[in-house]
Amino acid sequence: MKRGILILALALTAAGCGEPASREPAAESSDPYNVLVEALRSGQPPLQSLAAETFLEIGRPPPRAVAEPLADAPDPRVRTTILAMLGSTRRPDLISLFRRKQRDAEAVVRLAADYGLAMAGDPSEVSALRDALASPDVTLRRNAAWLLGLMGNPSAIGLLRIKLDDPDAVVVLRAAEALYRLGSREGADRVRTLMQHDRHQVRYFATHLLGRLGETSDIPRLERLCQSRFLDVKLAAMASLAQRGNFKRIDMLMDLLDAPDPQTRVLAARVLSETAYTPALPRLARMLERNDPLERTVAAAAMARIQSAHESWRSRILVDTPPPENEPAPPMSVAPPR
Repeated sequence: MKRGILILALALTAAGCGEPASREPAAESSDPYNVLVEALRSGQPPLQSLAAETFLEIGRPPPRAVAEPLADAPDPRVRTTILAMLGSTRRPDLISLFRRKQRDAEAVVRLAADYGLAMAGDPSEVSALRDALASPDVTLRRNAAWLLGLMGNPSAIGLLRIKLDDPDAVVVLRAAEALYRLGSREGADRVRTLMQHDRHQVRYFATHLLGRLGETSDIPRLERLCQSRFLDVKLAAMASLAQRGNFKRIDMLMDLLDAPDPQTRVLAARVLSETAYTPALPRLARMLERNDPLERTVAAAAMARIQSAHESWRSRILVDTPPPENEPAPPMSVAPPR
């Protein structure tokens, strides 16, 4: 069972995030937005990355004074996610920051800076993302697929379609996710295949993604996965069923927010964020009162996603239809390795 706990939760626990943190005043600590800002200030890279990704997804950026210094954070994943989040704001006044980060020591950070420049109004930088999609460096290919999907430009569909045959499973999943954001479900068959992959994290992410890409005919497949001995796959299947309009197990997910095991509580909050199920908000709000920064941040991220009107899939949560043509869909909160 322990092998089945979400990789992110394990990483955060290993990073020392289980220690009590200084708490903001009660009024601020009960606001998911302020909890996420607190996570950016925490100095804990996993919390900072999760918060930055959430701000990107909900379309409501954090204060500049908090976010922009993290473009120089020690952890390259934090720098990458922060630059993607800042790039999504399409602010020309950040061009000098993005150009400086094009000289970063890490190639993935430089790629995120290219994305920021493209979003801020320099279309010539898109070629760097397209070139990275064909890079021998698997990390660059993964990030390039992710960033091209975030751009919302349907001209990338042809290149992303080719990546559905990439030898790396995570590149395939990123490409399928990006295609969905661009209005296509072409990667659904590949995602179904990867639900049987040897790597546990790949199976988990594929199960999550099928909630977006799947069809009504996938419900029996997801029902079987609800019996998985791996807790993260089981809960991901339940969340994907909810996205396909089958809410019969949603109460179990909500009950797990009060489970004795903190890793189970974290995992339940993460998958509930994919369901847009507003009755979960009061239960998630109780997690904001916990002393564990990981639980607080994950609960705040889930609440922010559920409450966000920016999420285009909310109105389709009970409808088995693809997004309208070329309408960007929101990014996934479950991040495979980059």
